[in-house]
Amino acid sequence: MERLEKIWKWLNVKHEERELVFLLIAYSFFMGGATAIFYTVVASSFLVSFDRSVLPNVYIVGGVFLYALGMSVGRLQKVVPYDRLAEYMLAFLVITILLMLGVYHLTGSIWVFYVLFIWNRVFVLVNGVTFWAVVAKLFNMQQSKRLSGLINSGDVISSVIAYLAIPIAIHLIGTEALLVVTVGFLMVCGAIIRRIHNRYIVKGENEEVQVEEIKPIRTDQQLNPSYYRNIFLLALLPVFALFYVEYIFFTESRLIFPDKQLLASFLGLFFGICAIFELLIKTFLYNYIVRKYGLTAGILILPVSLVFGFGLAAVYGLTYDTAAIFFACIALSRFFMSAIRKAISDPVYQVLYQPIHSSIRLQIQGRIEGRAKSIGGLAAGIILMIFTYWVKLDVLWLSLIFLFTALVWTVIAFNGQVSYRQVIRDKIFPDKKNKTITSGITKYLPSVKTYDELIALAVSSKDSDRLEAATGLGSSLRFLSFRYLIPLMQDPKPQVREAAIHAAGEMKRPELWPYLFEQLDFDRYSSIAASALEKSGAPLIKQIEKFFLSGTESKLRQIRLLNIVEGIGGEEAIRFLRRNIFNPDRFIREKVVDSLRNLGYMCTLSEQTYLVQELDDHLRTLAWLLAAQEDLSAEYDYDSQLIINIEREKKRIVLKAFTILEVVFSPKFKVITLLNDDEEDDVRDYLIEICGLMLPEDVKNKLLPVLESDNPGEMLESFQEIYPQDTLSVEERLKDVVNKDYTRISRWTKSVAIKELKQYDATSTTPILVANAMSSSKVISETSFYVLRIVNYERFSSLYKVIENQKDTFHKKIMEPLDWLSSEEDLLICKLRRLRTMPQLQDLSNEDLQRILLNSRYFKVEQDDVIDLRKSCSGENVSMLVTYGKLAFSKNIEVNEGQIWNVTEHVSLGVVLIPNVIQDTEFYILESYILDDLGIEMSGKELVLSQQ
Repeated sequence: MERLEKIWKWLNVKHEERELVFLLIAYSFFMGGATAIFYTVVASSFLVSFDRSVLPNVYIVGGVFLYALGMSVGRLQKVVPYDRLAEYMLAFLVITILLMLGVYHLTGSIWVFYVLFIWNRVFVLVNGVTFWAVVAKLFNMQQSKRLSGLINSGDVISSVIAYLAIPIAIHLIGTEALLVVTVGFLMVCGAIIRRIHNRYIVKGENEEVQVEEIKPIRTDQQLNPSYYRNIFLLALLPVFALFYVEYIFFTESRLIFPDKQLLASFLGLFFGICAIFELLIKTFLYNYIVRKYGLTAGILILPVSLVFGFGLAAVYGLTYDTAAIFFACIALSRFFMSAIRKAISDPVYQVLYQPIHSSIRLQIQGRIEGRAKSIGGLAAGIILMIFTYWVKLDVLWLSLIFLFTALVWTVIAFNGQVSYRQVIRDKIFPDKKNKTITSGITKYLPSVKTYDELIALAVSSKDSDRLEAATGLGSSLRFLSFRYLIPLMQDPKPQVREAAIHAAGEMKRPELWPYLFEQLDFDRYSSIAASALEKSGAPLIKQIEKFFLSGTESKLRQIRLLNIVEGIGGEEAIRFLRRNIFNPDRFIREKVVDSLRNLGYMCTLSEQTYLVQELDDHLRTLAWLLAAQEDLSAEYDYDSQLIINIEREKKRIVLKAFTILEVVFSPKFKVITLLNDDEEDDVRDYLIEICGLMLPEDVKNKLLPVLESDNPGEMLESFQEIYPQDTLSVEERLKDVVNKDYTRISRWTKSVAIKELKQYDATSTTPILVANAMSSSKVISETSFYVLRIVNYERFSSLYKVIENQKDTFHKKIMEPLDWLSSEEDLLICKLRRLRTMPQLQDLSNEDLQRILLNSRYFKVEQDDVIDLRKSCSGENVSMLVTYGKLAFSKNIEVNEGQIWNVTEHVSLGVVLIPNVIQDTEFYILESYILDDLGIEMSGKELVLSQQ
């Protein structure tokens, strides 16, 4: 079992992919065996039964038939679910071969081999509709790149066996009996493909897709016409080349091996050798070539090889005539068409379908498989007929013509990979639309009062008068009008102060800037003050720079100032931000980079070196988080609070890393924000391709583990070579999390880890608990004191005395409530966890959640209680957040868990704030401006209207 696990790992197959990959390998094995036997037997029988001049004719007839069949399949794809269509196609192939064998057995007509030779082409079409359609449906772009060569290896192995066994089998059972073996193989393929469809194709989803495909799809709008043209040509040219090269190869082979059995034996041996090399290439070279050189090498390698082979043939033929060495060069080119085409070109070509939107991918694939490839064979037949029947060119001139064709093909292949890159670059994902915040915006109407009247109203004792004065002075053109706004900006009435701050912003007077900067220190007025300051524009940035140079501003204030600079925008703002990109404080640096990203700035070369190092630090932290998650998963479930917090930390770090990528390399990395949306697979594929196109090799290799898998264990394993991590016990890892630099992980995650230390010995945990108990963070301090009180009450008591003697009121207020704390669910971290479960709050940052928690009044009431909230809701505009439970108010209004309820609006409609507690309930009362600032929607009057 362990050896099998190592084999899967060596093959780069993930655990959840193994069964499907095994089934696909089995399918390709039997289909490859059937194709090899059928092709060899039918080709040799046809060549012996007919003159070489019939070959162009059969190519033309086959091309017309396959085109018609492809058109029919395209129409059927619109009305028949593709899983059933694939099964029908296999059944069609089996039945028609059996019918033709019956006809041959009864009549002995050689024209059966004429038809069967055309049926070689049907094998290719059926394989495209069955095998490659499943790959396109069930695998994303990166899976296709990684697994296409492997799942097609069954084809190669069976081909080797079949081709090498044919000379022996012909002598034992005869050529016709081998065709019966082909039918048996096809029936096994049918059983396997049915199992795949039953296990991996969701019936409802498949039917829904088909319903959508019934609607006419304007491909020119959904798919770049240039890209469609390129992949169409890249499907057509290999088929054209295959038939053209095959004609020359068969013509020369028939001259050398005129006997039917001898020719069949030669073809079996030749194609067996080709299949062996194909297997070696797929096993040892395919992944290396695709990983190292990408699609460029995969698309170009076949035409370049053919240019080499036919170049040698042309040189030798022109110099020495078409002797044995000429045939060897032609055989070499036919070898390239078998080994390189199947081992590299065909699997790589399938990846070209992946940038096409999934809603039309199968339809485009079916159209190209049915049309392009049939046209390729048809074109080869027509051209060969013209050159052999009418112009009567010999094989040397035919070789020279194909050499020119191969050169043109090389150019088209190069353009094809360029267009692939362009499609990847130009791919557009819908931006996440930010909610428009309108609830907190107050519209101030201009006053009709005169200037003197406004001055008089500014000192009035009535709130409404002062409010009108503040509003009117904002639109005044008097030079000294700003002086009368200064006292109003200190007004005790929030509405008056907000109006005055707004008016100060409209004036844009430098004399008012100091007073506006003062308002940034008040949580209630910081947002409106910032908006007012932004209106002053670029001249304000010089004043902000003075604050930064003074070094006396708090971290929170600096971040608010940076937000103002970002809001101002423009070249001056970018220059200021660039001067602070090397700020010693990590939080400030990260905010600066975020602001530069939002302003569309791309860094210089000197800044790039520094920012790439920051990126490296973020990825190193991510690897550490993955190691922590791996160690802690031994005792904690994936839905435990600790693991959930680590997941959130990982997402936060990834977003920071991609913010740097946007500033350093390209804004296209912004799509990382859509990674967890409905288009996750497309986004992941797109980002991997963009990494290959835009990032240096060392940066790309560090970033790929983040994108190639969403499994933490696989990501950690990929990171181990770049950022080695130690394996720790659960206790050691918890302490490691607690001791981690607070600039790397949030205080909330640290607090959750601290809480888990309560189950360990006091001797090992007390030092770390005491150190964190004295933290300036209320969340960390409270959690540390709580756990310390449990594991070492004596140390907790002595620490309380020290704090009391030092008159440390901050920590004393934290410690005192712990004596009557009913359970750990009353801790701040547990309250934060419950707030996070509310749908409206789940996307908020930890800092925003703590803002809600620390600026609100907390209530926890039991069922059947009656609570009077009138005093608690005496503010001008307050709201209620209910995390769990149910309250019943007057007018038959019930407020349930998960609701955010505007209290003030309902009071104005006569709702009495003395609710009955229907269930045990936890809720918060807070001023609505906080919710307005955070853009949180709340229930309004519609609740009353709907229940009256």
